[in-house]
Amino acid sequence: MFTRKYNKQNKLKRILLKLLNVYAYEKETLNIINPNYKSTSGNIVKLNKKSFNYSLGYLDLTRKVKKLDIYFRYSPSNNLWNSTDSWKRIVPNINKETLICVCLISLKESILHFLNNNELDITINLIADKSNDTFDDKIIKILSSDKFKVIKYKTKISGNRGTYLECCDQAEKAEDLIFFIEDDYLFEKESIQEIIYTFSRISSLIKNDIILCPSDYPFFYDSLYETTLLIGNNYRWRKVSETLLTIMFTKEILKKNREGIRKVGESINEPFEKPLHEIYKRVNCFAPVGSLSHHISRSVPTINEDWENTWITNFGKYKKIIS
Repeated sequence: MFTRKYNKQNKLKRILLKLLNVYAYEKETLNIINPNYKSTSGNIVKLNKKSFNYSLGYLDLTRKVKKLDIYFRYSPSNNLWNSTDSWKRIVPNINKETLICVCLISLKESILHFLNNNELDITINLIADKSNDTFDDKIIKILSSDKFKVIKYKTKISGNRGTYLECCDQAEKAEDLIFFIEDDYLFEKESIQEIIYTFSRISSLIKNDIILCPSDYPFFYDSLYETTLLIGNNYRWRKVSETLLTIMFTKEILKKNREGIRKVGESINEPFEKPLHEIYKRVNCFAPVGSLSHHISRSVPTINEDWENTWITNFGKYKKIIS
């Protein structure tokens, strides 16, 4: 274990707190004083102020979060990538429009869960490809809320690379956090809160901006994977060297890595995301141990997680909306 230097405990303070039966945490020593053993788990976060973990103590959040811009790119008429059949996803008997709607409902629920306890300017930027006004109006109605803004764009170039590059173009207008989301990712209710709290905590801890991926992909487990584990909010997060294209980063990271980020859409790469993997050699990227967002593709999206229940819950909400 690494040697840690602790300041001497203030014995008079400890005695006084015990006499008064006050439960407190001594910031200087990171020792619990007169602990309530029924409440020594979990943590407390005040956005842009302070993070407190019962085991680790206090952390001043020096990396403030100013704004979150989400870039959700969608194509209701596109087939599954690299598939000759029109539909081969793990969820049967639904069309692409339904998948997009259910995923957006889960994203909206996660945003509202975060905003119930926090104040932050959030915008969902919709990037449409091969869509139509009827479907666009439908998803704007689904997303309607007085808690965040929704803006719609149409991509200038058709296809996967075109919508990705449109996200890059629009992200130039962002102020702080940039979240690229593909149209087949299902979100857990606590996702946005965990992601934002974790970004602020880890960036404050290592004194540098980071990239976050919300999914614990199965391919993280198919080889010896050199990594580092850090505590986020309620999840452990590990350093990764590869992701797909649903990631959160910052305007500052975009400025410093613009060429590499855009290269994903501007050139033919194998794998598709390879330019991002080169960036991860310079910029720390973390993914949760246990997915916050599930990629609804052709295979089971996560390991030992109840993603099906998350789908059923949000699909039920969708059916109520359209009924």
